[in-house]
Amino acid sequence: MNTYNLIIFPFIFLFLNTSPHFYVSECANCSKDGFHKIYFIKQNWHTAIVLKTQELDLDLFREYESFSEYGLIDIGWGDEEFYQYPGFDSGLAFKALFYTNPSTLRVEGINLLKEDYFELSEIVIEVNVSDEQFKNICCYINKTFYLNDVGETSILSQKAEGKIIFYKSNDSYHLFNTCNTWIARGLKDAGLTIEDNVILTEQLFNELAKIGTIIKSD
Repeated sequence: MNTYNLIIFPFIFLFLNTSPHFYVSECANCSKDGFHKIYFIKQNWHTAIVLKTQELDLDLFREYESFSEYGLIDIGWGDEEFYQYPGFDSGLAFKALFYTNPSTLRVEGINLLKEDYFELSEIVIEVNVSDEQFKNICCYINKTFYLNDVGETSILSQKAEGKIIFYKSNDSYHLFNTCNTWIARGLKDAGLTIEDNVILTEQLFNELAKIGTIIKSD
């Protein structure tokens, strides 16, 4: 391993793999009926929001028709090149963090039972949101898609026979604007009480634990 890797790899590994020590406060919405349940997961360096497809339609999620056959939709956002790479590349990770780069929205259709899918994650947090907050979150996600001159999304790549689609996004990815920042900002914009000046996974999930229920934490 050369000097560059000796210096930068530990930093990148810690950045992508931080695991939170939860500080949980009382959740005001956890026991209320009539709320939408949304989920936040961590799978290695993949951080995502998971929605129930039955609660969506074309107005709420612009790519609904491509995923309507699935029970769940896993939505993440990240660096365009690193996120699509099949594995881990320290050079791409370094570039993603220390340069301003194009971004991508990763959408995956899930046909596993919710409980079975969550077994694949290290961390799962459930958050109850009102109907208005749910619509605002969906609106925030929709605005993340890059649209061409005729209002169409742009597909960058597909994997798992179309089960996973990477769409071009209209925001830039860098150290101070990560997938964790993207999620936190969306929730705050939707009216939830959450700090959005987060960078690390640890920061995000500690914020989520204050407003939700920890379903799983390895």
